[in-house]
Amino acid sequence: MMTSLSKDQYASISNRTHYFNPTPPSDITIADHLSTDASMHIDGKLEVQGRDVLKELDEMRDALLLLKRDVDMEAKYPKLRELKDAYERQLEKYKTFDTLKESKQ
Repeated sequence: MMTSLSKDQYASISNRTHYFNPTPPSDITIADHLSTDASMHIDGKLEVQGRDVLKELDEMRDALLLLKRDVDMEAKYPKLRELKDAYERQLEKYKTFDTLKESKQ
């Protein structure tokens, strides 16, 4: 079951574990939480307390030096995943080496 709200039908939606209070001007679709597929798809900008969630995630990925992944391409070409994993392992070795070298100076 899907519940769709048009721009003029905003209301708070809640169950035992979730609470959602929509604000205009977006159309909102929320999947039935009783199903085994409890997922939510958001087309547009997601902000929590004035912070852009995707922007924050991108900044965290960049700060942690995580590679951007293309999961569909990795499924099609498994070697991509192997190369990414090898790169990350090698990078950690170099970081460890640099840390040890700097601690001896």
